[in-house]
Amino acid sequence: MIVSEQKLLIRFFKLGSLLALAASIHILTLLLPWYAVRADTVSRTLLSGYLLTETLVLSVSGGVLAGVSLLATSFSSKTGTVRTVLATLSILGGVLALISPLYLSTVILPRLNVSGDPDLGFFASLFSAIILMALGFAVLLTRPQRVEQPYPQYVETEQSYVSPPPEETSLERVENVEDAVCPICYTQVTAENAVRCSSCGVVFHSGCAEAYVNINGTCPNCGRTVV
Repeated sequence: MIVSEQKLLIRFFKLGSLLALAASIHILTLLLPWYAVRADTVSRTLLSGYLLTETLVLSVSGGVLAGVSLLATSFSSKTGTVRTVLATLSILGGVLALISPLYLSTVILPRLNVSGDPDLGFFASLFSAIILMALGFAVLLTRPQRVEQPYPQYVETEQSYVSPPPEETSLERVENVEDAVCPICYTQVTAENAVRCSSCGVVFHSGCAEAYVNINGTCPNCGRTVV
């Protein structure tokens, strides 16, 4: 039984939020001076990233790819799918973002036959691109843990009799809730609006569970009749 998937989805959402922030910062570095180009021995011209089509397209594309990876945490409740999409988009976006300043220094400036020194925007774009890739690899390394849990319904008596699981269940209030996510709406549950199925132990929003039970009459997780 996978008991850490709900916490894993919350962790993916937090990593996706950091990715969106780092992607925004990378795109904003286009406004900073990337290179101080020397026209002669005295004068210098500041070259910003957005002034060149190649760096503009690469940086914006990389930032957008990494930024929209946050949507992966909302489109699916399957941790495997979320992890794959989140890691793929963030790493691909990070690679494009990293190519942008390197392409400027190794291809564009030699092609223009000019020389210069990297400025603040150049280093900021490199650093933010590396952060995007690092967060993508952090997503890849985040995996659910499997923990074996015995069924509490099977109780051994003195005559070694094992009782079958009940066919009916009920929803009970929960006083202490820690990092629980409602499996119906996939948002975090607080103690004020939390109920738990007495059979399977899954925590829901009280409103979500009541709406489901009113329509189906069963627990959304284990399918037992709610009385």
